[in-house]
Amino acid sequence: MKSLTSRAFLPINTDLFNNPKYQELSCDAMVLYSLYSQRKEVSAFHSQTGNDTFTDSEGIFIYFSNDEAAKILRMSVRKISTLRSQLIDCGLIRVVRYGLKNFKIYVNTPETTPAETDLVLPWANFDFEKPIKSVPANSASTKSQKLPINQSNNNQTKLLLSRESNESVPQNQSNTLVTPKKSKKDILNKLSLDSIVTRLKDTFSLPVVSRLKVLANNSYTKLKWFSDTIFKAKSQVTKKLLSNTRWLYNPASQEATRFESNDLLKRGLESALLQIAEIVYKGKEKIQNKAKFIYVYLRNFMANAVKQYLIDNYELTEDDEIELNVLL
Repeated sequence: MKSLTSRAFLPINTDLFNNPKYQELSCDAMVLYSLYSQRKEVSAFHSQTGNDTFTDSEGIFIYFSNDEAAKILRMSVRKISTLRSQLIDCGLIRVVRYGLKNFKIYVNTPETTPAETDLVLPWANFDFEKPIKSVPANSASTKSQKLPINQSNNNQTKLLLSRESNESVPQNQSNTLVTPKKSKKDILNKLSLDSIVTRLKDTFSLPVVSRLKVLANNSYTKLKWFSDTIFKAKSQVTKKLLSNTRWLYNPASQEATRFESNDLLKRGLESALLQIAEIVYKGKEKIQNKAKFIYVYLRNFMANAVKQYLIDNYELTEDDEIELNVLL
């Protein structure tokens, strides 16, 4: 085993598998992130030795062109560009243009998996170097046959392997594990859930879709309600903006009210959902009508995002801004 663990590997952070926030992240994107993360360690080493070439006021960064990544991962440059966009949407990296052709990439640490999450990799960080006491097979107890497990990188205590994967099968039982059959209702719910998730991914960022699935507890009915409420709130904001003749035929109105063009809407929606979850489910004050609160919160968030987009991208007078505040 030592010959294996002493070899050089490209590690993948297990939070990328366990944390629901990264549920929609592709495996190719995870590998690209691991390359970036490993390169960041090189930049950090230079910084520790007094070389500040890869350090600025915002922290440690790397230079890693799409061409270089494409050559390493044996992919097209276009594919790398798509994967990099996934990592940006998930908040795992931040890319800033530097000069005419170069880009600084700031690599962020994945968010810790919430403690209540059912882990898909419960055996993460198994310690192969830790000596295991040898016990004769014919006298080994069930307890002694359990693998020594370390805590995962997110310090969760929920790391015991399932009975099916960690304990021996009693001699009076078959060696074939029986997998519970899913009901027809469960299968249909899964298919319906996958269908709406696919549609949402065309509009929202990957982190937003993941947050929505968690809030909906993987229920198709609840996920559809959240989706309908978001679009209903956006539709209301759009309707109010277009009620003014100045914005009715103004192309800026389309840009400001679309997730595809207004980055404040697309990226800010994840923060809005997190705040909703904190207020509704963890807040000290009890909310009588949760559905109404969520709708109003989303509508106000989108109204502010639309106003800010127009203020940032167009030369508006003070009267224009006052008019927008009245409209939205």
